[in-house]
Amino acid sequence: MASRHVDADVIVAGGGPAGSAAAIACAQRGLRVILFERDRFARERPGETLHPGLEPLLGQLGVADRLANVIGARHAGIWIEWNGERRFEPFGADASGPWSGMQVWRQDFDGLLLERARELGVTVHQPSAVKAMHGDGMVETSAGRQHARLLIDATGRARLLARRLGIGFLARSPRLLARYGYALGSCPERDAAPALTGDSSGWIWTAKVRPDTYQWTRLAFGGRRPDPDFTPREFAHLVPAGPSRGADVTWRLSDEVARPGWFMAGDAAAMLDPASSHGVLRAITSGIMAAHLAAAVLQKKAPAGAAAIAYQDWLSRWFDADAAQLTRFYRALNAPGFAAPATAAAARGADPAAHSPADSSGNPASLGIARAMP
Repeated sequence: MASRHVDADVIVAGGGPAGSAAAIACAQRGLRVILFERDRFARERPGETLHPGLEPLLGQLGVADRLANVIGARHAGIWIEWNGERRFEPFGADASGPWSGMQVWRQDFDGLLLERARELGVTVHQPSAVKAMHGDGMVETSAGRQHARLLIDATGRARLLARRLGIGFLARSPRLLARYGYALGSCPERDAAPALTGDSSGWIWTAKVRPDTYQWTRLAFGGRRPDPDFTPREFAHLVPAGPSRGADVTWRLSDEVARPGWFMAGDAAAMLDPASSHGVLRAITSGIMAAHLAAAVLQKKAPAGAAAIAYQDWLSRWFDADAAQLTRFYRALNAPGFAAPATAAAARGADPAAHSPADSSGNPASLGIARAMP
């Protein structure tokens, strides 16, 4: 690899939050980066409620001072109605005052991150589809072959590298299907804060995503498909903004998320359902971590094998902690199929509690529940 021509130190496939964060963090560490994104513009995706804890990471990436341009609403917490009991759960506070969650419009948010990557010298090919990725640093794109010293797969559900290498992505939960949609108009009930309502049949999330635009998600337990004509009670008077859409949000963790020469980030590596609230957080953090380890390897500060093992362990532990919390969360609703934690540790025959810092309350607010549709 060292003796042959390479086009970049790192090639990133995918321009969502995971790929953009990886590209930005690599460029900040002095690496030459090429990023391939198949769509001409950032795709329209469900509105994203971001926990306040994400702001320091966005500061590291150099975009915290630009968030005002993509935030559609802010709120201090979430209304929770769980098995008929209703309460308001604030995000918390510090000496500066209450923390506020951020409701961003994903199309604008993703575009903001890609623009930051370009500013730092990342070569962004958009639109340019990656057709295949190889473990030896080569990618096949719609514009031809490119070679790098290291690859980062952030292709989401497409999982191009994993498919090429035959790496499994087995379910770690019962089948979970969600439906989501948008509505236009005015709903003062939802303007101040999002709401999460759950019972043994599933849960419903409703939130204001920007002025006069609201978003809902319905997840059904037991592998059932939510009704495509479903409308939340508080949105019955609003005008639907197009048809609703469905998504399989079953929990999954890749059997391998790194080897010498490559890393997976975001949904290509691991997926949990929207109730974890960590979709974008996990995407951005995994992209930054992959970039940090990639730089350490390429700058000969860490062995490639050790970096791959460290990344696998770090991401698996995170998955285990969130999965264990979600399992307790769904047990409190008597959701079918959640008799035991469906974590990576359980799959390895280990005790998932050993990797989870969570309490055993089953309190959805302890997860920072927020809209995080992958």
